[in-house]
Amino acid sequence: MKKILSLIISLVVCFSVIVGFSGCESPQGQKIEGQELVSSTTPYVKWEGRYAFFEEDGEEPARVTTYHSATGFTIDFTGTELYVEFYSEISGNNVNHHPYYNVAVDNEIIPTVAPERTFKLTGGKERICVVSGLSNARHTVKCLKMSEPYDATVSFLSFETNGSFHKRDAYVDNGSLRFMFICASGGSGHGALGTGGGRTTANSSALHSFNYLTARMFGADVQYVGNSGWGVSFPTNKSVYDVLDYTGITTNNNVSKAKTTPLWNHQQWVPDVIIYNIGGNDTTASGFNQTTYSQEVVAMVQKMHNLYPNAYMIWTHTKSNAGAYAMAGLTDAGIVTAGYLKEVIIPKVGADGTVGANNHNSLNTHITTAQILADALANNWGFTPLEENVKLEDYSSVIK
Repeated sequence: MKKILSLIISLVVCFSVIVGFSGCESPQGQKIEGQELVSSTTPYVKWEGRYAFFEEDGEEPARVTTYHSATGFTIDFTGTELYVEFYSEISGNNVNHHPYYNVAVDNEIIPTVAPERTFKLTGGKERICVVSGLSNARHTVKCLKMSEPYDATVSFLSFETNGSFHKRDAYVDNGSLRFMFICASGGSGHGALGTGGGRTTANSSALHSFNYLTARMFGADVQYVGNSGWGVSFPTNKSVYDVLDYTGITTNNNVSKAKTTPLWNHQQWVPDVIIYNIGGNDTTASGFNQTTYSQEVVAMVQKMHNLYPNAYMIWTHTKSNAGAYAMAGLTDAGIVTAGYLKEVIIPKVGADGTVGANNHNSLNTHITTAQILADALANNWGFTPLEENVKLEDYSSVIK
């Protein structure tokens, strides 16, 4: 009976995928699964953001598991379509937490606009036709999670195409700048695609946040560490400082469960730039202590500097108390004088007359903030943008 039910579910999922993604057919080509997902001798997949590989264990297949925003993959293949088998654990099985993904093909740049370039997962195992109807030629597909770690933990089980996959070029894959973001809701795109109302995954997107839009201008790869509602050290059960050494934050949305994810190898991915947008949740948390907060801001920045001595850092804030306390501590510790960290003031929510969902930044404010950060990187350290900033009118169709 279970096998019959499973077949029915699979057929329903496949049918919905075909309707939503231009009629993918069952591929008769190459499939990547198991150890090939992370093979060092035959590397087919460039994994984006922090990830962990789990071996096959009993009924659990081998998989690559991701947690944070903007995690996903880049893959090259010759063929006309690409299937990916996902397994997602959605927070509370709640429709407001179904994770969304955005896809770019060949010369497209995330965040893309066309409706067929965005899809969502509904929970459990799903075989999604990510792209179809391409010319029978070599293609590059990049696919990144728009949603936050507390929305869903997502695993990748396999990749299939009706052609063949190409091995990665390590020189090319390692050639881009790398931007790391330590942030809470302000930097994660919470409500960025909304114009009021409550926050959902449909009206939120880290790929439309000022963090990602800044990195986009420099052609940078990205790594997020953070989640809405988290602080540097307060609330104590949502302290980002306490989870910097772990691969992810889970749907349980607390430090103790985050520490059950694998330890992250900090030298596996070395950032050129680290942007902080965190602290606002600290000052409003029960038990907040200004001295402890300032000390942990300094400790966190020093930890990241020790790990990445060549990384440039930006501490962003809106002239808030959290920002003032943080900068006072960083100044007293001699970090500002050292020159590797700069303070950048960014607009408050609604400063331009627009507001997103759940009283968070609108996409318009994110775009403005991204330009401020790009200018700061250029003026302070000579970074040169490769792309112009996005224009709000190009994304009018995705505003909810």
